[in-house]
Amino acid sequence: MKRVVATLLGLFFAVVAGWASDLEVHFVDVGQGSGVVLRTEQAVVVVDAGATSTMADYLSRLGVTTVDLVVASHAHADHIGGIPFLFDRFAIGRLWYNGQSHTTRTFERFLDAILASQADYQEPERGQSVTFGELILTVLHPAGSAAEYQGHLHDRNIVIRADYRLFSVILTGDAEVRAEQEMRATGVRLRATVLQLGHHGSQTSSSAAFLRAVQPAVVVYQAGIDNSYAHPHVAVIERVGAATSAAIYGTDTHGSIVIVTDGRTYRIETARTAPPRSRVPTIAETGCVDINTASVSELTRIVHIGEQRAHQIVAERPFAGVDDLRRISGIGEARLRDIRDQGLACAVGLF
Repeated sequence: MKRVVATLLGLFFAVVAGWASDLEVHFVDVGQGSGVVLRTEQAVVVVDAGATSTMADYLSRLGVTTVDLVVASHAHADHIGGIPFLFDRFAIGRLWYNGQSHTTRTFERFLDAILASQADYQEPERGQSVTFGELILTVLHPAGSAAEYQGHLHDRNIVIRADYRLFSVILTGDAEVRAEQEMRATGVRLRATVLQLGHHGSQTSSSAAFLRAVQPAVVVYQAGIDNSYAHPHVAVIERVGAATSAAIYGTDTHGSIVIVTDGRTYRIETARTAPPRSRVPTIAETGCVDINTASVSELTRIVHIGEQRAHQIVAERPFAGVDDLRRISGIGEARLRDIRDQGLACAVGLF
């Protein structure tokens, strides 16, 4: 089996290397994590790099020697853990990071790699852009540096829009509904050809309103095979189907996914062939507790939600998202963080 997989990957990279294309967007199979490569004749851009050396290995197989820009969306290990390997093996021109501190060894190694390099470090703000030939990268979120922000790491996650002629892709990292609402409220351009589903296809992201604003032709999520978070969540797959007509690809089933475009038309190549989805599981099968429809007893399965708060939730419905639980007495940022990290609460179909 290992020999067969190696052969298939070899053919995949041979095909990719042989393309005479203008823009390649690689959603790299980094396991349970996120890592994307944008490559043109003028530049190589990496947006997140997973948790290990997988991204560096992938770039080496593509023949990359220089990375013009690395974007670190936020400080979680499954996004920045692989970045020090990039600094070890490639010349890095510039790094964008939101500036927020984190107390992990992975984050310390990330900082050490930046400090030991000659890369230009920047904390970009909404609207800031960089151009490589006809490839234009624009920051959609956050509004500015998160160096002083003490909230959840996902709140100030960097979201990037890439435009190449008539083709566009939005790379969300782990942006959640709150960030999506902010982007919609600011009026940034969201309509795009391709959308990376936020937070690996988690129910904390990809609201129906955001999906309708983007109206992607293709959506891609990055998640590990049989991951412990049940990503992608069924609620999100259902939302994508209800709000768009997009084709859905995932690294857990397709392996690395490469979209090749001349800026007008595009084609998609995958490392593995996935069977079509024959049935979408029910929300009950995922263990998701919908705060807009669940009973009082079901709501008490959510951390910090006792019977009294459950009755308050029922009385305060509907909620635009899990973050709206701040409206409930006694739920502040710390408890909301615990609720989001538990991954059980969701708000389906009403926003």
